[in-house]
Amino acid sequence: MKKIFTLLAIGVLNLSFCQGVSFEKTSFKEALQKAKKENKILFMDCYTTWCGPCKWMTKEIFPLKEVGDFFNENFINIKIDMEKGEGIALNSKYEITAYPSLLFIDSEGKEIHKLVGGKYAPDLIEGAKAAINPNTRIDRLKEEYNNGNKNYDFLVIYLKALKAENNTKNMAIVAKEIIEQSSIEKFMTKDLFFIIDAANFSYGTEEFNYLLNNKEKVKTLTKEYDYGMVYFRPISAHLKKYAKECKSIEALHLEIENSNVLFDMSKFGNIKKSLNYEFYIANNQLQTWYDNKLKDAEALKGEKQYIYMYNGICDEILRTPKLATSNEIVDDFITIAQNLAANREYGIIMGNLMLAKLYLYKKDKKKAQTGFDIFFEENKKAGGNNDYLLLRNLRKAIENL
Repeated sequence: MKKIFTLLAIGVLNLSFCQGVSFEKTSFKEALQKAKKENKILFMDCYTTWCGPCKWMTKEIFPLKEVGDFFNENFINIKIDMEKGEGIALNSKYEITAYPSLLFIDSEGKEIHKLVGGKYAPDLIEGAKAAINPNTRIDRLKEEYNNGNKNYDFLVIYLKALKAENNTKNMAIVAKEIIEQSSIEKFMTKDLFFIIDAANFSYGTEEFNYLLNNKEKVKTLTKEYDYGMVYFRPISAHLKKYAKECKSIEALHLEIENSNVLFDMSKFGNIKKSLNYEFYIANNQLQTWYDNKLKDAEALKGEKQYIYMYNGICDEILRTPKLATSNEIVDDFITIAQNLAANREYGIIMGNLMLAKLYLYKKDKKKAQTGFDIFFEENKKAGGNNDYLLLRNLRKAIENL
């Protein structure tokens, strides 16, 4: 009797295990061959170890029975880390820029449909159904659109597919084409407001002014976050442009105040501070930028974000030509990184990572390598992840000096 109960328990465990998506434990090539043999589409979950939404889908979505039933019946499924092994080449081949990217690939290796970002089960299954239907696959829709199809119903289907793959640039183009066939008022409903949202009308346009004049109505048509983004995106884009063009900080602050009258931006963080930094760079006030950044970092001393704030400043300096070509700023920050690296309690890991990047920029191979090696060993001791693409690229860049 005990043996029977044990077998039953194992059976229940196996049933539970098989409820979700069954991912092949094999290479991409072999999975593609299996898909071809079984006349199925290959589904590839493109993930990284540091991606939060990837982990969420692995833990919460892929194990669901309804998801497993649909995917196991219709696809050959595979998961590949885009920063390891064959994933590196696949990442380049399929031009993955965001994670998770959920690709549907035909038996010849051609991408025919794509979803981007974490998806709840209904949205994931809906997107997968679109991949099965040749008339709703993103590759077919793009081809038809490029051939001149501007039919209203077609454009709505195409827009939904673009939204699923998070193609914001083309979403805006197609959404505007849809609205131009009628009027913006037609789309002020819960079912159709996603088209207005996708259009992302620019600050100062007639359509954006219409949305400003109907904020209370808009609030009833969408979720709170989406409601805020309808106004935040155009206004912040306008202010960022203004910060780069205006000639006085006072004028910038006045424009920020005027914008806040139109829509309260405070819930989206300290917009004024970030715009100040845009202004300083545009107007060559580099030392002011640098001094204020250091003050912001020092204000976090004693907190976990402190060292990461400094690492962020390091990256900003190196990717901003005006700052990177300032020997005074770069050399001063090297001194800061050296002092941080000398502190074994909290700075040795990130401090040496900063030194590796800074000395790489200065083309000092020996010092860059020393910083990287210390970082690597100390990070390994602390249980940190040393096997991700940015680190591999940094190591390779130092070796190639």
